[in-house]
Amino acid sequence: MEILKGQETPGQARGDNGRTSNYGQKDDNGWKGWTVHLLQPSNPNKQDTETPKGFASIPREGQGTPQGTKNPRPPLEASKSSDEYLSILQKAREYEDSPYHGETGMTPEDWITAFMIHLFETGKPLDDAWNPTNKEGVSYLAGAFFRSFLAVPYVYWSRGNRQADLDGGGPRARVGSAGLRSSVVV
Repeated sequence: MEILKGQETPGQARGDNGRTSNYGQKDDNGWKGWTVHLLQPSNPNKQDTETPKGFASIPREGQGTPQGTKNPRPPLEASKSSDEYLSILQKAREYEDSPYHGETGMTPEDWITAFMIHLFETGKPLDDAWNPTNKEGVSYLAGAFFRSFLAVPYVYWSRGNRQADLDGGGPRARVGSAGLRSSVVV
């Protein structure tokens, strides 16, 4: 590949092209360098479908509107624990008819990328949970788990500090403003 010409990746440095497991055995499940996420657009019914603008907010409990016609997808509203959201996604893996089939939780890195895209397309921060309309939620990042302090990370835009705040909470804790931002990884 021309871009990497003369540059060594960690896998090349080890001589295994990134395919060594924890036990030194070769496998082909290594990181390939790209992850593509499909996220729900901010308003799929009213925008130009060729150039969607931003991503749907995490609605507060009782404020979500199902999207889609063939298999309507109710939004994952705020107020459940991260364990409950993870359980929903795990059950959806088994059922192809589930509106959440194929969805996964995001990692902090995924969220940062989504935040930048959303800000670029809309001029507004993603997961601005403390905005005056009070319609958005804090995002659990169920694609990550911090073992060092037994917590699931969550993130939101801190309006007062003008920065994104990343923190963590217990997997069974319920926060009325916290919900799940999920995506389909292609």
